[in-house]
Amino acid sequence: METKMSNRRNGARYPCRKRPPPSKCKTCCRKLTAFLFSHVGLCVLVVGYSIMGAFAFRALEAPHEEEQASQVTDMREDTVRRLWDITNNLNVLYKDNWTRLVSVEIDKFQMDLIAAVRDGYDGQEIGASQQWSFSGAFLYSLTVITTIGYGNIAPKTNWGKLVTIVYAILGIPLMLLYLTNIGDLMAKAFRYVYGRLCTCKPNDPYRRRRNIENYRVHHIVAHNSPNTPNAVEPGVQDKLHVSPEEEVRIETIPEEFREGLELSSERVTVPVTLCLLILVGYILGGAALFSIWEGWGFLDGSYFCFVTLSTIGFGDLVPGDARGLEYGNTNAQEKLVICSLYLLVGMALIAMCFNLMQEEVIHKVRNCGRRIGIIVDLEVEDNVA
Repeated sequence: METKMSNRRNGARYPCRKRPPPSKCKTCCRKLTAFLFSHVGLCVLVVGYSIMGAFAFRALEAPHEEEQASQVTDMREDTVRRLWDITNNLNVLYKDNWTRLVSVEIDKFQMDLIAAVRDGYDGQEIGASQQWSFSGAFLYSLTVITTIGYGNIAPKTNWGKLVTIVYAILGIPLMLLYLTNIGDLMAKAFRYVYGRLCTCKPNDPYRRRRNIENYRVHHIVAHNSPNTPNAVEPGVQDKLHVSPEEEVRIETIPEEFREGLELSSERVTVPVTLCLLILVGYILGGAALFSIWEGWGFLDGSYFCFVTLSTIGFGDLVPGDARGLEYGNTNAQEKLVICSLYLLVGMALIAMCFNLMQEEVIHKVRNCGRRIGIIVDLEVEDNVA
């Protein structure tokens, strides 16, 4: 009695407090975080991060590029003016004197031009299209977070280099997360389509599994007779809201459903050859497209697509880098954006194929191990025991 009274007093002194309802701000942040790390959210996050990087790098590097073009233009005009002064000062053209003085000016102009190229000058005049346009900066952002790094375009300002470091530190893990999740999603979707179309099975394993689950649900019955041999644990009775006097029994699954369950548990594997055909087809399709756009040969286009999708990125072939194809026109800028999309989709496709090939290789290695005797099934171990 004393303990009961003390418990009541303590309960009266310290009443149980209800948890405050979650605030709208926390709920919105939780929903936003769940969306960002979903499959659709990761795609939006990667594209948005690349667009943000494009604006940032354009704002940092474009003024420096314009300044370099202006300096080279002024330097060339000064060189021409000095050459004219040399010619004008020599009333009688002495070949040796004129050649010596002009050679000095040309050598000086050459050294200044090389220094300007190292500092970011790309040969474009003032008012012409820049490397650091939005499309060029967008492609640069993708090459940073995908670790391709063509090298044809690179930051020259101190702030641009610093932002590149921070941008890569945050963007590379984000890109890896994107490739892992989107590659896994595409692998599941392709495996499902392959299982439905290519294997040509008349029965749907997913529908068969649903039928089994429905059978289990509809065959849960309650009996008033105690000590039933098929009785289930008391915790199940509480979940089903069954009185203690009653007892829950689950019927055994019929033989035809049991066979269906074994068939549905089998995982569909995609052949390695089919994955390789998908990759080769994607590379050849991109090769045909870029060879038409850039005036490359088909072999050069295939080489560029392979080097890009494998993240090697030598930089000897870059879309829009051909000076004879009017690099600065609008079509060239659109081509850079399409190249960026080709890169995003292609790397996700490679992640999908690697996922599918990994499962197929593991499956074949296990079968080979079972045949050799290295790997023993669990059923065989149980029978031996």
